[in-house]
Amino acid sequence: MPDELYRVRPAVPDDLVGMARVHVATWKSTYRGMVPDGPLDALTVESDIASGFGRWLKAPLPETAHFVAVTAGGEVVGYAVGGPPREPEADFTGELGAIYVRQDHQRHGVGSALVGAVAGHLVRLDRTSMIVWVIAANPYQRFYQRLGGIPVRARVAQSRLFQVPLHELSYGWKDVRPLARP
Repeated sequence: MPDELYRVRPAVPDDLVGMARVHVATWKSTYRGMVPDGPLDALTVESDIASGFGRWLKAPLPETAHFVAVTAGGEVVGYAVGGPPREPEADFTGELGAIYVRQDHQRHGVGSALVGAVAGHLVRLDRTSMIVWVIAANPYQRFYQRLGGIPVRARVAQSRLFQVPLHELSYGWKDVRPLARP
Protein backbone atom coordinates (compact mmCIF):
# COMPACT_ATOMS: atom_id res chain seq x y z
CA MET A 1 0.00 0.00 0.00
CA PRO A 2 1.70 3.23 -1.09
CA ASP A 3 2.01 6.06 1.44
CA GLU A 4 -0.49 8.19 -0.50
CA LEU A 5 -3.26 5.72 0.36
CA TYR A 6 -3.01 6.53 4.06
CA ARG A 7 -1.70 9.27 6.29
CA VAL A 8 -0.64 9.46 9.91
CA ARG A 9 -1.99 12.28 12.03
CA PRO A 10 -2.69 13.03 15.69
CA ALA A 11 -5.75 11.18 16.96
CA VAL A 12 -8.86 13.11 17.96
CA PRO A 13 -11.87 11.98 20.01
CA ASP A 14 -13.85 11.29 16.83
CA ASP A 15 -11.32 8.52 16.04
CA LEU A 16 -12.33 6.49 19.10
CA VAL A 17 -14.61 3.97 17.37
CA GLY A 18 -12.13 3.41 14.54
CA MET A 19 -9.30 2.92 17.03
CA ALA A 20 -11.42 0.48 19.05
CA ARG A 21 -12.19 -1.47 15.85
CA VAL A 22 -8.45 -1.77 15.18
CA HIS A 23 -7.78 -2.72 18.82
CA VAL A 24 -10.40 -5.49 18.86
CA ALA A 25 -9.50 -6.83 15.41
CA THR A 26 -5.77 -6.98 16.14
CA TRP A 27 -6.23 -8.65 19.52
CA LYS A 28 -8.39 -11.30 17.90
CA SER A 29 -6.07 -11.86 14.93
CA THR A 30 -2.77 -11.72 16.80
CA TYR A 31 -3.24 -12.98 20.34
CA ARG A 32 -5.45 -16.05 19.91
CA GLY A 33 -3.80 -18.85 21.90
CA MET A 34 -1.85 -16.38 24.04
CA VAL A 35 -4.80 -15.16 26.09
CA PRO A 36 -7.99 -17.00 27.15
CA ASP A 37 -10.41 -17.58 24.26
CA GLY A 38 -13.55 -16.74 26.27
CA PRO A 39 -12.73 -13.11 27.02
CA LEU A 40 -11.15 -12.73 23.58
CA ASP A 41 -14.31 -14.01 21.87
CA ALA A 42 -16.44 -11.69 24.01
CA LEU A 43 -14.35 -8.63 23.15
CA THR A 44 -16.34 -6.18 21.02
CA VAL A 45 -15.87 -2.56 20.05
CA GLU A 46 -18.70 -1.65 22.44
CA SER A 47 -17.28 -3.65 25.37
CA ASP A 48 -13.80 -2.27 24.71
CA ILE A 49 -15.02 1.32 24.86
CA ALA A 50 -17.28 0.58 27.86
CA SER A 51 -14.28 -0.82 29.75
CA GLY A 52 -12.43 2.47 29.29
CA PHE A 53 -10.59 2.10 25.99
CA GLY A 54 -9.97 5.55 24.59
CA ARG A 55 -10.65 7.59 27.71
CA TRP A 56 -7.15 9.00 27.20
CA LEU A 57 -8.25 10.72 23.99
CA LYS A 58 -10.30 13.20 26.00
CA ALA A 59 -7.78 13.55 28.84
CA PRO A 60 -4.32 12.57 27.57
CA LEU A 61 -1.52 12.09 30.05
CA PRO A 62 1.13 14.83 30.03
CA GLU A 63 3.58 14.54 27.13
CA THR A 64 1.65 11.59 25.67
CA ALA A 65 0.52 11.64 22.05
CA HIS A 66 -1.85 9.40 20.12
CA PHE A 67 -1.55 8.94 16.37
CA VAL A 68 -3.81 7.25 13.84
CA ALA A 69 -3.14 5.94 10.36
CA VAL A 70 -6.14 6.66 8.17
CA THR A 71 -6.96 5.73 4.58
CA ALA A 72 -7.78 8.35 1.97
CA GLY A 73 -11.43 7.68 2.83
CA GLY A 74 -10.81 8.44 6.52
CA GLU A 75 -10.92 4.86 7.86
CA VAL A 76 -8.64 4.23 10.84
CA VAL A 77 -6.38 1.26 10.05
CA GLY A 78 -3.82 1.65 12.83
CA TYR A 79 -2.83 3.68 15.82
CA ALA A 80 0.09 4.25 18.16
CA VAL A 81 0.65 5.91 21.51
CA GLY A 82 3.91 7.36 22.78
CA GLY A 83 5.21 9.44 25.65
CA PRO A 84 7.20 9.12 28.84
CA PRO A 85 7.71 5.59 30.17
CA ARG A 86 4.69 4.42 32.16
CA GLU A 87 7.07 2.78 34.64
CA PRO A 88 10.48 4.10 35.69
CA GLU A 89 13.13 3.23 33.10
CA ALA A 90 16.78 3.94 33.85
CA ASP A 91 17.93 3.71 30.24
CA PHE A 92 14.95 4.97 28.23
CA THR A 93 13.30 8.38 28.30
CA GLY A 94 10.32 7.50 26.09
CA GLU A 95 7.94 4.62 25.47
CA LEU A 96 6.01 3.31 22.51
CA GLY A 97 3.04 2.50 24.71
CA ALA A 98 0.92 0.83 22.04
CA ILE A 99 0.90 0.17 18.33
CA TYR A 100 -1.82 -1.71 16.47
CA VAL A 101 -2.26 -2.08 12.72
CA ARG A 102 -5.12 -3.99 11.17
CA GLN A 103 -3.85 -7.23 9.65
CA ASP A 104 -4.94 -6.30 6.12
CA HIS A 105 -2.80 -3.13 6.31
CA GLN A 106 0.35 -4.70 7.73
CA ARG A 107 3.57 -4.91 5.73
CA HIS A 108 2.74 -1.72 3.83
CA GLY A 109 4.63 0.82 5.93
CA VAL A 110 1.73 1.78 8.21
CA GLY A 111 3.45 0.50 11.37
CA SER A 112 6.76 2.12 10.49
CA ALA A 113 5.00 5.42 9.83
CA LEU A 114 3.24 5.22 13.20
CA VAL A 115 6.52 4.46 14.99
CA GLY A 116 8.06 7.40 13.12
CA ALA A 117 5.30 9.70 14.36
CA VAL A 118 5.82 8.54 17.97
CA ALA A 119 9.62 8.90 17.62
CA GLY A 120 9.16 12.42 16.21
CA HIS A 121 6.94 13.33 19.16
CA LEU A 122 9.50 11.98 21.62
CA VAL A 123 12.35 13.87 19.95
CA ARG A 124 10.36 17.11 20.18
CA LEU A 125 10.12 16.43 23.94
CA ASP A 126 13.88 15.80 24.08
CA ARG A 127 13.18 12.14 24.88
CA THR A 128 15.54 10.53 22.41
CA SER A 129 15.45 6.90 23.58
CA MET A 130 12.47 4.57 23.61
CA ILE A 131 11.28 1.24 24.95
CA VAL A 132 8.31 -0.93 23.95
CA TRP A 133 6.87 -3.94 25.78
CA VAL A 134 5.39 -6.84 23.80
CA ILE A 135 3.85 -10.18 24.69
CA ALA A 136 6.70 -12.69 24.48
CA ALA A 137 4.75 -14.94 22.10
CA ASN A 138 3.90 -12.02 19.78
CA PRO A 139 4.78 -13.13 16.24
CA TYR A 140 5.49 -9.54 15.18
CA GLN A 141 8.63 -9.05 17.29
CA ARG A 142 10.67 -9.00 14.08
CA PHE A 143 8.95 -5.69 13.26
CA TYR A 144 10.73 -4.03 16.20
CA GLN A 145 13.98 -5.78 15.31
CA ARG A 146 13.79 -4.52 11.70
CA LEU A 147 13.40 -1.00 13.05
CA GLY A 148 16.59 -1.43 15.09
CA GLY A 149 15.08 -2.32 18.46
CA ILE A 150 17.31 -4.46 20.65
CA PRO A 151 16.03 -6.87 23.32
CA VAL A 152 16.22 -5.30 26.78
CA ARG A 153 14.58 -7.58 29.36
CA ALA A 154 11.67 -9.86 30.19
CA ARG A 155 8.96 -9.71 32.84
CA VAL A 156 5.61 -11.17 33.79
CA ALA A 157 2.84 -8.58 33.92
CA GLN A 158 -0.84 -8.85 34.74
CA SER A 159 -3.07 -8.20 31.71
CA ARG A 160 -5.64 -5.53 32.52
CA LEU A 161 -7.78 -6.64 29.60
CA PHE A 162 -7.79 -10.40 30.30
CA GLN A 163 -6.79 -10.60 33.98
CA VAL A 164 -4.07 -13.20 33.37
CA PRO A 165 -0.31 -12.98 33.77
CA LEU A 166 1.48 -12.46 30.46
CA HIS A 167 5.15 -12.98 29.72
CA GLU A 168 6.49 -9.84 28.10
CA LEU A 169 9.71 -8.75 26.44
CA SER A 170 10.95 -5.24 25.84
CA TYR A 171 12.83 -3.78 22.91
CA GLY A 172 14.73 -0.55 23.14
CA TRP A 173 16.27 2.15 20.99
CA LYS A 174 19.06 4.25 22.49
CA ASP A 175 18.46 6.90 19.82
CA VAL A 176 15.10 7.30 18.08
CA ARG A 177 16.15 10.28 15.97
CA PRO A 178 16.77 8.09 12.88
CA LEU A 179 13.17 6.80 13.16
CA ALA A 180 11.56 10.20 13.73
CA ARG A 181 9.15 11.72 11.25
CA PRO A 182 8.14 15.37 11.50
